[in-house]
Amino acid sequence: MKSDLAEFCARVLADREVLPRARTIARAVAESLPDTAVNVYLIARQEGAEVWVPKATAGETGVKASTVKSGLGTLDELRVSGTPLAISGEKLRRESYAHLDIRRALASLAYLPLTNAGSLIGAIEILDFTKEISNQDLASFSHITSIGGAALAAALAYENERNDSLVSINRLTQLYDLEKVFASTLEMDDLLPIMGAKFREVMECAAINIWLLQPDESLRLMHQAGHDATTSVGSVQKPGEGIAGDVSDDGISVLIGEKSDPRLVERNGDIREEVFSLVTAPIMDGESLVGVVEAINKLDRSSFDDDDLFVLTSLTETASIALRNASLLMAERKVEILQTLVTVSHEITSTLNLERMLQTIVNAPQVVIPYERAALALDQRGRFKLSAVTGVTQLNTDAPEIAPLNHILQWAALSEEIVHVRQHGEEIDADREETRDKFRNYFRETGMRGFYALPLSDDTGRVGALSLESSDPDFLAPVHIEILQVLASQATVALRNAQMYKEVPFISLLEPVLERKRRFMALEKRRRIAFLSLA
Repeated sequence: MKSDLAEFCARVLADREVLPRARTIARAVAESLPDTAVNVYLIARQEGAEVWVPKATAGETGVKASTVKSGLGTLDELRVSGTPLAISGEKLRRESYAHLDIRRALASLAYLPLTNAGSLIGAIEILDFTKEISNQDLASFSHITSIGGAALAAALAYENERNDSLVSINRLTQLYDLEKVFASTLEMDDLLPIMGAKFREVMECAAINIWLLQPDESLRLMHQAGHDATTSVGSVQKPGEGIAGDVSDDGISVLIGEKSDPRLVERNGDIREEVFSLVTAPIMDGESLVGVVEAINKLDRSSFDDDDLFVLTSLTETASIALRNASLLMAERKVEILQTLVTVSHEITSTLNLERMLQTIVNAPQVVIPYERAALALDQRGRFKLSAVTGVTQLNTDAPEIAPLNHILQWAALSEEIVHVRQHGEEIDADREETRDKFRNYFRETGMRGFYALPLSDDTGRVGALSLESSDPDFLAPVHIEILQVLASQATVALRNAQMYKEVPFISLLEPVLERKRRFMALEKRRRIAFLSLA
């Protein structure tokens, strides 16, 4: 007996992991009971419930599923009793051992508990096809159950420790990778999708919501990676209106692990794709709030824990630096845009020369707006005339490269609303079928894929229409459209003044005199005095 015990200990302790030790235990029992099959199970928790997880099999049998729910069949009888259990085949019902995949009639089914420190951690399942297993047979395996239980518990602890170390190393690697990836771009529109995808990868969750602070101290959902049916991009929250809004108010992270939490119940409402677990952390730049990030529902259906909250908080520290850099770039660009608007406005309003003004309007904004061609049509007694095109000084509306533009701008100028048409692939983004057909032909002829036209109007009426186009359908960002609206207002006033100036009687006769006067006043004072003295 001692030699058998020593041999079993040597075999089971030769490996440090769970699966080899479980196989050793199953084989040891099967060798002692001929014509039997043996399964070894361990108890685990999945999705908040206990399950039996098969770890090893010896003999002609198998377990149908990767897990067996606790509370059903013969395995649950062992869990309740906690003592060795032998059941005669005559007393067995097929549904009691439905988890087993067997093709032979059972003569007996027995169970041995695997315990550690007085707690049940697993079970040895013995299937005998020829005879009944007695209690005396089960008692002979007491050394296997006691030593096997301790060996499997030690193996589980070893694997958990090893896995935790690997997870820590993996997360450190991911953090290092995040810093490099976040630092690779300063474009806010590119940074947010990268940030959402990386957060979701690290957190292993169904969705990531990135909220950014707005000037009125509200939060706006700027990007969503994955799917969260309870909110959508563009949503706005203030303190007291949601979990993210509350976090922005007090700066305290939130961890919710139960879907019965009142905050989640209110958030889910009648939505079927509910949030059952959530972790939220503020994005801080020093003492200032930048935004809030939410992680929604772990992919394995388990609940978020304190480790997940720690990881998300660490990620926000890296994200805050990247967001600050992107914000600084946006601020610099806004200054550049404002300077360009001031320059363009000055050039437009500093002259009443209509031709010069038209060339300024279609050419100068190209510094901050990435269009390829702009055109301006003026209203002349109810008819629109193409008057200026980017890069064209001598305009011929019948030229092959100008005629399609003249035709489409004449059509767009008749509308009192903004016309914005884009083509992605073969799809034309427009409301009316007539518009789609018209621009399908136009884009085919010109190679353009994006067209934007806005009316130039004031209280007196229509002045004209300004259009911009590009081979990139998404060449206009929201900030560019804001610039165009400001520019359109200034251009409308300047063009109206220039038209009124040209309509003043005898202006053509006075213009040369005024030009000479401007040149004379531009001379140095000493030279002006000399000219006057000579005169």
